[in-house]
Amino acid sequence: MTKKVLLINKNAVLITGRLIPLLKSSEIECVSVEPDLEKITSEKDSADLFILLAGEFVNASKDLIASLKDVCLAAGKPLCVMGHDKELEAVEQIIPKNVITREFVRPIDINTLANELKTMLNSDESEKKKQLLLVDDDITFLKMMQNWLGTKYRVAAARSGPQALNYLAEHIVDLILLDYEMPLMDGPKVLEAVRSKSKTANIPVIFLTGKNDPESVRNVMSLKPASYLLKSMNKEEILQSLGSFFITH
Repeated sequence: MTKKVLLINKNAVLITGRLIPLLKSSEIECVSVEPDLEKITSEKDSADLFILLAGEFVNASKDLIASLKDVCLAAGKPLCVMGHDKELEAVEQIIPKNVITREFVRPIDINTLANELKTMLNSDESEKKKQLLLVDDDITFLKMMQNWLGTKYRVAAARSGPQALNYLAEHIVDLILLDYEMPLMDGPKVLEAVRSKSKTANIPVIFLTGKNDPESVRNVMSLKPASYLLKSMNKEEILQSLGSFFITH
């Protein structure tokens, strides 16, 4: 299957003009787009890897760069950044370094870059990572969890129950991390819908919620989820709990 690279750049004609044919010779499609969120979003599902070619536009496009990070995390796609030292530092002020899959420091030999990208795309390392779906209406918490889990797992995100079900209709995941209280469709109703469909019935669901009073815990556990985690847990505790879950399941 042909792999696809999305190269986000502004007027980098020399690099794109040389990189695109080099990757094409290895059956890798490289599509160049301007730093425009609508254009990036339109390509996100078909791209296997994103490359941000940083330039002077970064400091004036902080919201766009932050949105690019969210797009990659939500889609579970690797994000690489290429630029000079100062440009990479500017990007790291917006995108946490642990979210960036790979940094390429300019100047870089274009053949070396093409070979590195081929290796990344042909590696099955990303395929070995478990795919998680986070479901939570708290956008701030959702972004934090994506940053925490993104280095170890492929992470997609949904901001509501209906959005989660739409995602599951087209994607396979290894685990759903589900909030209990949400508008439109709460966690129990989402769990019921997941279990009602043969395609998703066997996907394990862990409630990740702020509800920790005895009655709420009893209500949650009566639904027989795979586990129950609290939002008050720190990053290490959540990662350890998920790691233990996948070892035992």
